[in-house]
Amino acid sequence: MALTQIELRRCEKALAQFLERRRPPANIRDQLDIGYRLNGHSVEIFEIRPDWQDKTQKTETPVAKATYVRTKNRWRVFWMRRDLK
Repeated sequence: MALTQIELRRCEKALAQFLERRRPPANIRDQLDIGYRLNGHSVEIFEIRPDWQDKTQKTETPVAKATYVRTKNRWRVFWMRRDLK
């Protein structure tokens, strides 16, 4: 079962506040930006950059993922370490 509408709105509001504090300045957002995606019980945070070969394409690199475990009433957070594990 996915997040309820109230939980979705709460997550979107918290994510918007989080990203507003951490997004790069507006003048470089076409070169580097941060975005998020809600999918079921999960929230994904990713970095958006132009593709290194084709500058007209954007690539999304995952940064972190948080999944809500309803049975334990907790969030599990996953992130990519520097050794890519």
